Amino acid sequence: MPVAEFRLDISREEMLLYYAGQGSRVVVRSRDGLWIQLPAGRLRTFVNHDGVHGLFRLYYDESGRIEYLQKIRA
Repeated sequence: MPVAEFRLDISREEMLLYYAGQGSRVVVRSRDGLWIQLPAGRLRTFVNHDGVHGLFRLYYDESGRIEYLQKIRA
C-alpha cells in the first residue's frame, strides 16, 4: 500500500472557511514531492482550537483512494 507523509499547518480561521463551504479540498505536497488533494472533511478528527497542525501519514490504494490518514507528530 503506498504511503505519503506531509506536514499541515492550517489555522483555525482557515478551517472555519472549509466548514463554511468555501473549500472542499486541501492540497499539500508530500515530503517526497507528491502533490496530494484530500477532502477537508478527512481532517475533522484532527481539528483542535488552533486548527490542524502536525505531521501526517496517508495510506492510499493503487488508484489513489484514501485508505487511512494518521497524525504521527504534532
